[in-house]
Amino acid sequence: MLFQRLKSFAKDESKVLFGQQEHTWLGAQGGTSPYLTWGLDHDGAKGWIYGDGQARDHSPDDLCDAKGITGSYPAILGVDMFDMDYKNNVTSHWLGRRAYERGEVITVSMHHTNPITGHNAWIGGDNGDTLHVVRRILPGGDHHDKLNAILDKLAVWAHSFTDSKGKPIPAIFRYLHELNGGWFWWGLHNKAQNTEQDLIELYRYMVKYLRDQKGVHNFLYAYSPDKFSDKTDYLKTYPGDEYVDVLGMDWYYMSSSDKKTTFHRTVKDVVEMAESRGKIPAITETGYSNNGITKMHSFWNDDILDVLKWESTTKRVAYIHTWSNHCLGNGKCELWVPYKGHPSEWDFVNKFYKDPMTVFSSQLPDMYH
Repeated sequence: MLFQRLKSFAKDESKVLFGQQEHTWLGAQGGTSPYLTWGLDHDGAKGWIYGDGQARDHSPDDLCDAKGITGSYPAILGVDMFDMDYKNNVTSHWLGRRAYERGEVITVSMHHTNPITGHNAWIGGDNGDTLHVVRRILPGGDHHDKLNAILDKLAVWAHSFTDSKGKPIPAIFRYLHELNGGWFWWGLHNKAQNTEQDLIELYRYMVKYLRDQKGVHNFLYAYSPDKFSDKTDYLKTYPGDEYVDVLGMDWYYMSSSDKKTTFHRTVKDVVEMAESRGKIPAITETGYSNNGITKMHSFWNDDILDVLKWESTTKRVAYIHTWSNHCLGNGKCELWVPYKGHPSEWDFVNKFYKDPMTVFSSQLPDMYH
């Protein structure tokens, strides 16, 4: 049912869902007990974290930067599996259930460590044996057992991601995101020397293992490369229609060199490819990097929403998803949507949230029945 509902949203040129990663898990405005607060202050605000203790206690998840300025949660909650440790699992399960009970869509990403070296997902600082890492965890590789161990944990998480009656909650699983980039160990053009076929085989193996061997049937699968030059470039690591439900893309404005015309062209490409294959088109990650919204107050309206409105094709995306507001390091908070008191608050609320095209949680129809 979720697949059909998202397909309907994609076909409706007057509506697009707005989502944010971890919008009830991390934020930049608030942090009263029992929330954990982060020591980075900015403009009188304090970063906050919904802790695993709150999840175990089934504490309310009222704090949300977007809700603080609009009165509504985003329509999509993103969670990250990382390495599926106990604390992460408890928190993602509970916050995911809470979002599901509000009718929101859940999307799942996975920044897991390199299974061979034990280093984090980003390969740049990994001084271990990274060569051909993907090939070595595929069947026949000398570390294949480690891939199966990761997928076994993921299957346990999926089977236990249930509502209050024990019914599995549907979610979009976005595996190997940005796989055409060079920054992750599962990417291209880095010291791992992965090939396009390596990544295709890894994606296919993941789906077959979870779906066919482990009986995970509450996942839709999203394919989401980073920026691409044309449709051929986009499809160079595409695993095939039988393995994918959502055709997405991650596309961030990094600087003034990133043009709205390029964003528009890539959105149009994704929509056309998705529609020709019967898939759901989506913008699986976007935003303005380096706290660009602090200066570009109308960014979400001018550079995202208005660009979608340029023509009918680009209006036919199911959802837009951005990353989490967090204050976890580097001496500053990383912001993708404004919080209460932020300079771009008025523009976000009045030009983006109040636009009839954008759909937040309070405006959602029943997505699951």
